[in-house]
Amino acid sequence: MDKKVIGRSEKVWFPNWGIENVNARIDTGAMTSSLHAEHIEVFQKEGEEWIRFWFDGHEGEHVEAKVVKDTLVKSSNGEAMHRYFVTTTIEFADGAEHEVLLSLANRSAMKHPVLIGRRLLSGKFLVDSGLSFVLGKKRGSA
Repeated sequence: MDKKVIGRSEKVWFPNWGIENVNARIDTGAMTSSLHAEHIEVFQKEGEEWIRFWFDGHEGEHVEAKVVKDTLVKSSNGEAMHRYFVTTTIEFADGAEHEVLLSLANRSAMKHPVLIGRRLLSGKFLVDSGLSFVLGKKRGSA
């Protein structure tokens, strides 16, 4: 299987949520991908646990997703934090779509609101840390 070369930063979209053209940091040191989320609220929908959160750049008032799991996660600074995990489709600038497991975290102090980890990268991508936006900056621009 041919692996696609990507850079240390790439543009991504979350079409199921109306989130578009977001800078993502590619991080081979992280296992799981992460999305910036604020004002997180858990609620029940048809007997299942769902989450409602706000993402800067989303056209609607909030995003809703079914909770896949919630657990304690050790952050890069060694601090344990409670995190919710959801799945959705992620689209890269070249139009390729993948299912992704995302932990929701406040990434407001980070330069990139999205972090792409090894679980998504493995078997699909080779990362060239000297490059950025290899797949383009607009959909279909690669």
